[in-house]
Amino acid sequence: MDRIPFVSYDFFGYLSSGLVLVAGMQRVVGFPQVTGRELTVAEGALLILAIYVGGQVIASPSRAFLEDLVVSKVLQRPHTVLLRERQPWRRLLFPGYYTALPQTIRQRVIERAKGEGTTETGEALFLHIRFHEVTRQDEKLMARLEAFLNQYGFARNLAFTCLFVGVALVIKGRLSNDVANLEYGVTAIVAALLLFYRYLKFFRQYTYELFNSYAGGKR
Repeated sequence: MDRIPFVSYDFFGYLSSGLVLVAGMQRVVGFPQVTGRELTVAEGALLILAIYVGGQVIASPSRAFLEDLVVSKVLQRPHTVLLRERQPWRRLLFPGYYTALPQTIRQRVIERAKGEGTTETGEALFLHIRFHEVTRQDEKLMARLEAFLNQYGFARNLAFTCLFVGVALVIKGRLSNDVANLEYGVTAIVAALLLFYRYLKFFRQYTYELFNSYAGGKR
């Protein structure tokens, strides 16, 4: 391997969602104690490990719910949206996400792929372009794609965590008539919605950069 597939950005990304998850657990079930008491060095180390593991654990349901269900089944993935001339009514709620590539770029992408033997669209076209030799040899493009991958993964995981914690806090607040938990819960849900928009932005930009570079790349 020419590099270690683990960077500090990934580490802090997991820590952020893990911290929200663990802090939310303290508010909902009273465990573990993140705030309100002094920790020993060993307890602090264990808490950091628990936060990191929590971030890792929440990443799988985050992708399953937001990416594989909400985006893929409801909104549709960027590789479909970018090549579609007429967009659905949902563009009123997500105008940036439903902005297609310019017509000339769309034509270049489709025509070049057909010339290389790929007549399908959707996931097949995306994979053809993603693993194309010209794409993989463009170091600047790969660096941009890596940055967008980190950013949309971070926003997706944190959005799901905030949504999960927010709903749990609202339910507990309603059942126990606790105004503080209701306020925390609503705040977390609002943060989740805003982070979801950021996730869509970076998720779309990943494919936008890929398609745009492929359309103008060397043949």
